[in-house]
Amino acid sequence: MNIFQACNSQKSRKKVSEKAIKMMRKLGHTIVQPGEFAIKYDYSAPYHLFLTRIENSKETYKQEFSITFPEILDCSLGEIVYSLHLNFIVDVEWLCWQYLLAGQCTDMTILYGDKAYYQSLFNNITIIKVNIETKFACHHTKIMILQYKDDGIRVIVSTANLRSTDWENVTQGLWISPHLPRLPDSANPSDGESPTDFKKDLVRYLSRYEQPALTQWIWKVQKADFSKVNVFLIASVPGIYKNNETNFWGYKKLAHVLSRHVILPSDVFPWPIVAQSSSIGKLGSSFESWLLKDIIPCMSRENTKDTKGQPEFNQWKAKRTERDRAMPHIKSYTRISPDLKSIPWFVLTSANLSKAAWGSIKRHGYSIENYEAGIIFVPKFITKTTTFPIVNENDPAVPIFPIPYDLPLSQYEWNDGPFVIEFCNSLRWTKWLSSTKKVIF
Repeated sequence: MNIFQACNSQKSRKKVSEKAIKMMRKLGHTIVQPGEFAIKYDYSAPYHLFLTRIENSKETYKQEFSITFPEILDCSLGEIVYSLHLNFIVDVEWLCWQYLLAGQCTDMTILYGDKAYYQSLFNNITIIKVNIETKFACHHTKIMILQYKDDGIRVIVSTANLRSTDWENVTQGLWISPHLPRLPDSANPSDGESPTDFKKDLVRYLSRYEQPALTQWIWKVQKADFSKVNVFLIASVPGIYKNNETNFWGYKKLAHVLSRHVILPSDVFPWPIVAQSSSIGKLGSSFESWLLKDIIPCMSRENTKDTKGQPEFNQWKAKRTERDRAMPHIKSYTRISPDLKSIPWFVLTSANLSKAAWGSIKRHGYSIENYEAGIIFVPKFITKTTTFPIVNENDPAVPIFPIPYDLPLSQYEWNDGPFVIEFCNSLRWTKWLSSTKKVIF
């Protein structure tokens, strides 16, 4: 790693990277050939949604929508000169190794929420802990921004922490933006906006940190052309919000977008809402107090009473994507047509199903505790249709949306029991829990 950091040219970095890849392949690792990701990225249009490759599932290695971390940094997308990583848990040495495999060396700024693992830092790395006053709140966002030599940038929104375990045998999702070129110096701050106001929302989100290290990144975003971005940014930031400010964050933002841009058939009731997350937070004295009162209605059409019925728990099944045994750390939310052929919208996010992540109404206003970030996919802006197909209908004009799990959903067996960490009373779990302050995925 020291040799790589000392390289002063793209050519010398490429040599070191090639040697490292050769060594890893000899040790039995399957490393994607550098320089080819731009083609895979083009094939992912118009959604640009990827799932992490699963090390123990060889079938995922050749999938068009599978991705490894070095591919995000691939030289075919450009030479990276600066990078920003906002995350929950970061293994800095692992992250640097990913840059080495991609042959990229950059000035790097890292903001993290819970843990950052490193023995020493190179001079080109700045690392900052995001402190939150609320006891059980966390900085759970997973965003990357890359700046290239041509001054363009790229935004990546993910569900994965920056450590090996999250990128090897766990199902994760990520969205990668197109290359966002630098606007002319004469451009106005409002120029280069996307039809979804993604740029404005990202600037608003980054500004809420009030972190000097992000000032230059806010400027880079303002100077970039986001006109090709066709998705919405949905984020959460700790605070108490009132009036119009509530529509900027959490479930209120989702309701704001869906009520304006999503149209469902009049017989909307049979379209079930599917919330898929890796953990569920405290929902109050009963699930009706938050889940049915706030969350489910926000994902339904405005002013319709189509949320009757009781929530059902289903187990993760993903044989179609060869991820049946890869624990889902991905978080996604959608509605599915009764015939299981289409969806009217899709959310990929870091936010688990919790009040802290999505927000809740309290006496003093609309309260959010966590930092979170995600993407809303709306057909109106991506395919110019009212729904996304999720099965092959022989219409090449509208590509299939890559739902990460199998349909129909798989109910639990009658004798299955949920894993609840408070119920673990064995000695080994007691010892493990005694050294663990909290469990957040």
